[in-house]
Amino acid sequence: MNRNPILDLPLHSVMRPEIALPLAHMMHLYTVEQFLRGWRHPPTQRGIEQIFDTPEQARHAAQVCAAWLGTRTQAIPGEVTQWWANDGPTPGLEVPDAIDPAGDTAGVGEAGSPPVR
Repeated sequence: MNRNPILDLPLHSVMRPEIALPLAHMMHLYTVEQFLRGWRHPPTQRGIEQIFDTPEQARHAAQVCAAWLGTRTQAIPGEVTQWWANDGPTPGLEVPDAIDPAGDTAGVGEAGSPPVR
């Protein structure tokens, strides 16, 4: 069975830097897979909730990451503040430009839209 590539996504590519960096440095959670595994352990889950702006925001992030893998989850009522990475480049983070053989760079380095709330 093939491994889902979503699991290998670094958290800094899908979450705001002020959330992804503490998750990496304090909790040693670097990828979506590690985030979801940590979420399943209650003590780690409480630590994750403390890093996000609100516990609801952390739950929403876990549900969205799980939904990317095809897991069914219940919707959270109400509005959740943004935890995902912006569409634009992150200040201070340099991403090398990729060039296809034709030399066209259109669309390279563009981030996808944030998850649907």
